[in-house]
Amino acid sequence: MKKTILFCFAAALVSLAAFAQEPAAQDALDIANSEPAEPVKPKASEFWYLDFNGNLNYGGTFLQNWAAGGDEFSHNLRAFIDANANYKKDAIFWNNRLQLDFGFLYASSKPLLQKSDDRIYFESKFGYNIAENLFLSANYDFKSQFAKGFEYKTPGAAIIGKYEQEGAPGTPATELDQLSKKDRVKAWEDARVLKSNWLAPAYTNLAIGIDWTPTNWFSMSVSPLTGGFVIVTDAELRKAYGMKVINEEDPAYQTALSTYETDKSSANLAALGAFYNASRFELGAQVKMDFKVTINDKFKYTSQIVAFTDYLMMNNKDKGYVRVAWDNRIDFNLTKYISLNFITNMLYDSKVLIKTEKDPVERQRLQWKEMLSIGLTYKIANK
Repeated sequence: MKKTILFCFAAALVSLAAFAQEPAAQDALDIANSEPAEPVKPKASEFWYLDFNGNLNYGGTFLQNWAAGGDEFSHNLRAFIDANANYKKDAIFWNNRLQLDFGFLYASSKPLLQKSDDRIYFESKFGYNIAENLFLSANYDFKSQFAKGFEYKTPGAAIIGKYEQEGAPGTPATELDQLSKKDRVKAWEDARVLKSNWLAPAYTNLAIGIDWTPTNWFSMSVSPLTGGFVIVTDAELRKAYGMKVINEEDPAYQTALSTYETDKSSANLAALGAFYNASRFELGAQVKMDFKVTINDKFKYTSQIVAFTDYLMMNNKDKGYVRVAWDNRIDFNLTKYISLNFITNMLYDSKVLIKTEKDPVERQRLQWKEMLSIGLTYKIANK
């Protein structure tokens, strides 16, 4: 009896073990027949950093019985866009940046709309890592402006005398305040001097060299092979921006030059400019340094220095050519939608000749511009 009970118990254990092994065996078979798991690949968007920052700033003043003097009223409006699209994967990087500035002001002392700020700047840099912190790089940049820019000079007696006194037909005016508002605007327009225009000038370069990036806030590109064009589509501006005369022996050019020397009007300057090339090819070396400091998404400082020299002008006639640009920008976010901005732009171009009221002789000069503003800001970023 005992043997029978023991036999039955043993048989039950064997059956239970066999039943338990069937699912395990099936699971093992399923795993063996299944495809090996592939590692999770990052999405293409994870290699891109996209950033858009827009600013709109307004300022105005109003004076009444103000002993210190000044414009009775003035208004200024300025917009700025800074957009970045940067790619980084393994040994390759590709950085793109577009900066757009435009602003204007209206003041009671000059009864016409004046452009106060105008800038288009696009730069693109591609690099391939060849050693620690070193990249083979190619830099492309384009710089110009949207609209005409003028130097606003006070109308002289010759311009004012072309218009009649308000309320006295046939009587020439001798002072600005004797003119009607319509004629006063015309007088200021006649006195202004054209300084820039769309694609006049425009600078475009392609630079091949080495990029050194020792930290995430500094990089320097040295490009011994840099080629590009300086473009001046407006004939009135070609002489001032150092364009070359097509044929100095052309009698028509000599006549236009003589006429301009006698009467340096804008019409005669434009006629003279027709004998100048609209573009100039450059081939030289470039050094570009970029600084970028960001603190807690509240404070951002960017700075860029670009120096270029032209191999083709290293001769006795041209006596060399140097162009240096230094741009600085500080953005301080006071709140999520309000920011304080300070911008400076410095430019030295040995082919650009400038005269001032204190020194009427055209000569090489350091160009400087600065802007301090507070206004609305809006930022979008994917990281």
